[in-house]
Amino acid sequence: MVPSTFSRLNAARALPVVLAALLFAGCGTQAPDQSAAYMQGSAQADSAFYLHQMQQSADDSKTNWQLLAIHALLKEGKSQQAVDLFNQLPQNLNDTQRREQSLLAVEIKLAQKDVAGAQALLDKLKPADFAPNQQARYWQAQIVASPGRPSLTLLRALIAQEPLLAAKEKQKNIDATWQALSAMTPDQARTLVINADENVLQGWLDLQRVWFDNRNDPDMLKAGIADWQKRYPQNPGAKMLPTQLVNVQRFKPASTSKIALLLPLNGQAAVFGRTIQQGFEAAKNLGTQAVEMQPAAAPDAPVEPGVEETQPQMTNGVASPSQASVSDLTDDAPSQSATPVSAPQTSPCYSKRAGGSLR
Repeated sequence: MVPSTFSRLNAARALPVVLAALLFAGCGTQAPDQSAAYMQGSAQADSAFYLHQMQQSADDSKTNWQLLAIHALLKEGKSQQAVDLFNQLPQNLNDTQRREQSLLAVEIKLAQKDVAGAQALLDKLKPADFAPNQQARYWQAQIVASPGRPSLTLLRALIAQEPLLAAKEKQKNIDATWQALSAMTPDQARTLVINADENVLQGWLDLQRVWFDNRNDPDMLKAGIADWQKRYPQNPGAKMLPTQLVNVQRFKPASTSKIALLLPLNGQAAVFGRTIQQGFEAAKNLGTQAVEMQPAAAPDAPVEPGVEETQPQMTNGVASPSQASVSDLTDDAPSQSATPVSAPQTSPCYSKRAGGSLR
């Protein structure tokens, strides 16, 4: 009996140790909550992943996955599903979750094309209250909610967003900034009033002025851009030029030394093709040949109408200039001056007098 009693005592003493070991083992195998890393933007996934994680989680972790799923659904264009999930959010949110909720509310309004509603919500938010990854989304919402025409509000939102973006997104931001600037007219640009500490915006406006002054002269525009980059080396646009201005710097005038003609060689239009080709070849050869200077022909000495000129012949009583005789102009001896004769009347009376002697 003694051994059995001793065994029962040892088992009773070992039971708490075994239970504690099992408890600690279970805690060690539980997967850590990864939603915080995704909330901070250090990791990203699609909506299906977030929805699966939400179903497997509880409490704050579940809410985090739910918020992430809403954001992913909006990015994927599934706005109605995002709205339904947004309406299922719990009421007891912590500060981080509440800030994300307020930002998602703006993005949902924009997805629904309710720009006025989105702007009303944005006016209640402060970008400084958000994490850096959320600030980029805040400024993006401001950009989308801005009016269609370029404005200072739009330019300031683009400038504020640029340092928060990844490298691959910066070029899009810079191109959008330049698009807003180049869409302005000179009169609109002159009405802009900025603060003294807005150095980046001032640099952009100076580049806009270079564009206005030289956009019709590619060479002057290239020189102006290069000078602007030296004056504003820290401007984002100087480090990464807008795509439109990069194309301007690479522009080279087209060479016209060679011209190609596409002409029909057969069919009914072949005769026109051969005619055009012959004319083109003739013009090309004429352009390559040296032009010989032809001596100018001396103008004929003006002939003063003299009294020696014989009267032009008349047909039916009318003088014909083409039938006038010029033989008298070459005679050495001057002939008797003739009396100018006016156009005769073609009357029967005059014909009789011309045939007989005058009395």
